[in-house]
Amino acid sequence: MPTSKDELLRRGLTPHEIQHNQHRRAEWQDYGGTGLYMITLCIEGRHPLFGHLDGNISAKRGQADFPHIVLSPLGRTILETELPKIHRFYPQIEVWQAAIMPDHLHLLLYVAKPLPEGKRLGDIIRSFKGGCSRAWWGGGKGTARETAQETAQETALKSAGTTAGTAAGTAAGVPVLSSAVTGAAKRASLFEAGYHDRIIKRPGMLDNIKRYMSDNPLRALMRRQLPRLMERRLHLRIGAHDYAAYGALFLLKRAEKVQVFFHRRDTATGLPTEQTEAYKHERERLLAEAREGVVLVSPAISKGEKLVIDTAIEEHLPVIHLQKEPIAQYWKPELRRFEACARGSLLILAPWGQDDAPSSDYSRFHRINDLASDICTNTDALLLNISDYKT
Repeated sequence: MPTSKDELLRRGLTPHEIQHNQHRRAEWQDYGGTGLYMITLCIEGRHPLFGHLDGNISAKRGQADFPHIVLSPLGRTILETELPKIHRFYPQIEVWQAAIMPDHLHLLLYVAKPLPEGKRLGDIIRSFKGGCSRAWWGGGKGTARETAQETAQETALKSAGTTAGTAAGTAAGVPVLSSAVTGAAKRASLFEAGYHDRIIKRPGMLDNIKRYMSDNPLRALMRRQLPRLMERRLHLRIGAHDYAAYGALFLLKRAEKVQVFFHRRDTATGLPTEQTEAYKHERERLLAEAREGVVLVSPAISKGEKLVIDTAIEEHLPVIHLQKEPIAQYWKPELRRFEACARGSLLILAPWGQDDAPSSDYSRFHRINDLASDICTNTDALLLNISDYKT
């Protein structure tokens, strides 16, 4: 079965392209009624106009140097002026939490009552984006655009290790801000087109979202200060198969890797596999090997596989986890796996070519487990063709 992009194209098949999917709406959701949402808006071009990150990833929560954002004048204007307008103009909406990052922001919005006739959540977000853009272009804040522009350029220059001006930044490989930022397109939007919304349905999910938003600066600084543990590769090859990856890429070079593979039911007894004595012994054997440094490799699909991989992650043991979800340019794992990546104990792989995979759940289960087996047998690091290819 072909799995690489080149092989799929030769067969006349369309490969699964890795895309940043930020603009899907839930067709079943009434966006004019009540609801609880996390909204994400990204600055066009991902320029750090809202401020810069500061702090120490080793600091404890509550300490002054715990990772945080230092807001630019534009960032303060959005937090103090533009955000309160949402509730002022639409009292049905409460802003429960806001997390402003240098190049994007998250809003936790509770729509307590149905919106006015003909209004939808998208209309409110569009108005908010318009207000932020007007603040950016100087609408009532004469120096907002210039100050934010300077902040972005200074941040870019600092990251290149120079403050000698635009020419030095360009020479160091830092691009001069695009016309969308510098003002050639006078009325360009501050934000990318569209937005991403996550509908929050469960109390546990709400707690996770709040923690995710609060820890955004910490995670961003960790990715910056621990790049070897938080690598993102949109295209790499292991053996004959192509993947995207996030996390501790060096785990691929470990000579000792073992697959965690269990059927859902025991073939001899018909019981769920995790309820058998044989499973209990095998589970302990696998974890014991991981405690000695062996890397566990699995998609963690069946319950038996999940129990082993979940325990390994909790114990900070080395794991390579295969997932069906694509890894795109701005994709990040949830907090538990993110922290495991930051510890250097987890690598997440997303195989390419899933559009050509078998249609049944059983076939997909075996195919991705076959990939896990293949990763275990490719022990020579020279077989890895790792590149920065982007789809």
